[in-house]
Amino acid sequence: MSIMSAPLSVPRNPAFDFTKGVLVLLMLGYHWMNYFVSTEGAIYSYLRFVTPSFIFIAGFLIANIYPVKYGWGSPQVSKRLLIRGCKLLGLFMILNVTANLMFANNYKGAMPGIDSFLHNASDIYLSGNARSSFWVLVPISYLLLLSAAIFSMGNASKYVLLPLCTFMLLCAVLLNMYGRSSANLELIAIGLLGMAVGLFPIQTINKWAQHSYIVVGLNVAYLLAIMTWDALYYLQVVGVCVSVMIIYSIGMKSVLWSTIQSKIYLLGEYSLFAYVAQIGLLQILYRGLPLLHLQVTALWVLSFTGAVALTVMTVKALHWSRGKWLCIDKMYKFAFS
Repeated sequence: MSIMSAPLSVPRNPAFDFTKGVLVLLMLGYHWMNYFVSTEGAIYSYLRFVTPSFIFIAGFLIANIYPVKYGWGSPQVSKRLLIRGCKLLGLFMILNVTANLMFANNYKGAMPGIDSFLHNASDIYLSGNARSSFWVLVPISYLLLLSAAIFSMGNASKYVLLPLCTFMLLCAVLLNMYGRSSANLELIAIGLLGMAVGLFPIQTINKWAQHSYIVVGLNVAYLLAIMTWDALYYLQVVGVCVSVMIIYSIGMKSVLWSTIQSKIYLLGEYSLFAYVAQIGLLQILYRGLPLLHLQVTALWVLSFTGAVALTVMTVKALHWSRGKWLCIDKMYKFAFS
């Protein structure tokens, strides 16, 4: 076993925080429409890239940052990924048990009660096809656990990653084509694709992102493709790559007012917490606003602006509290890092 050298300092990439922050807002819009508008509609075909994009970025950051910081085969990295994966599985279970005890159901029956959650546990944890809240935490945790195993292979890790990614994507595509899809497998495969892309140096990624016309052209082609064939899984894979790239390329430039951009950066920095918080906040708005007996348009405006404002305020409050109280900082790190 080699002695691990001191980890290199890798500066935080604000363009990635911007990308994750925009995805948090898009996810908020997706959930808001589910709660207050409709659970069906053509618009959802254009938003299916949002959830897979989170796990794609998670995979990218694992392969792009940890090898630079610690080197391939670092037992410290494997241990960190293993612990974090187990934490997310535990967090998923705690959130679902709590939600199912507090609420009888939600807008699409994803909280059918604690008995139903336990009864469907095998489908939730294996295929991912059973309904549950915060379900994306499961494939993300599996990606972290799989990444821990990959890193434990040492220098062979980077040579194993691409064949494994290709195999998983092919399995996901074939199962999807024959109507036997697995939501967990599909997202894990996209996470491995993110890791494969993360093998490229960040300087190379930045050069790709600077070709604005190509990036925009690819996104237009993707939109035309799903207009023609709907958001099939293999098109979703393409959509994740090109959509993340265009958001990242925007994040590389200061195109928004600094006050707005700083809030997006903060959402990106706390993307996992923001994802969890927005679900709870939408539940509160969904149950509380109808008591005001508002017209539909007023309800939409108030619920959306309220959801965005409350999510930003909650994240800002957490960020401020972490700097002021050590116990809150430790609690946050224990649950989310």
